[in-house]
Amino acid sequence: MTRTRIFALSIASFTAISAIGCGYSEDEWQAQLAKTKQCTSDLDAERTAKKKMETELEALKKEVAALKEANTATGAKADKLAKALADAEARAKAGEALKARLAALKAKLDELKKFGIETKIRNGLITIVLPGDVLFAPGKETLSKEGKDVIGKIAGVIRDNPDLAKRHFQIVGHTDNAPYVGPFKDNVGLSVMRAREVYAFLSTDPAKAPKGKPAEGGGLDPKNLSAAGFGDLDPIAGTREQQSADEKKQNRRVELAILPNADELMKLDV
Repeated sequence: MTRTRIFALSIASFTAISAIGCGYSEDEWQAQLAKTKQCTSDLDAERTAKKKMETELEALKKEVAALKEANTATGAKADKLAKALADAEARAKAGEALKARLAALKAKLDELKKFGIETKIRNGLITIVLPGDVLFAPGKETLSKEGKDVIGKIAGVIRDNPDLAKRHFQIVGHTDNAPYVGPFKDNVGLSVMRAREVYAFLSTDPAKAPKGKPAEGGGLDPKNLSAAGFGDLDPIAGTREQQSADEKKQNRRVELAILPNADELMKLDV
């Protein structure tokens, strides 16, 4: 044999021996290699799909969290609106109850009409209007006998009503626009002194009158009374500059205004 043939036979023998030793043919090896490549490709695809799924899942989690937060905010807003509505309804009911109570007070004070005394709503307050000419002589601050009688009747109505008796009143003096000449300097000074005289009478207990003195006074609690004077600054007829004789008469007055409680700090048309 030649060397070349001997070498070729050796290679063929080695290949045959290798195939027989491993138990697989060349085709089987190629098929196995193809399967391995396919598995690797499938694994890569699975990994890609898994990563995509994880990304989508994370996005969904964020969306769910945002929806929960929005739902919580919406719930809180709804609760706030419900509370505001309940508060508004409660205030409306309280307002109606208050209005009814003040209407009852005014109705009670309307009994004073039989004495020629007017009760009205002014500046949001229930006000008893006393004609100044009945209470005082022109330019004077001393109560007349007729004035004391009128104020005594008012005090009786207030004392006899438990709700009125515990209320606070402000006594306010007013004058017309005629210039004042006297010891109190001006119309404001005169109106203050007249309000003070009404205050003194209303707060005097007739049962405690000194011997030899007439038992007179309103018997009201002085802690529930205060006095002020507006002079000619707050006319109810005409203007401060121009007033007819009848308008001057209307402006000469003393008012007893019922002061509001804490829950009544509002203007109500009773």
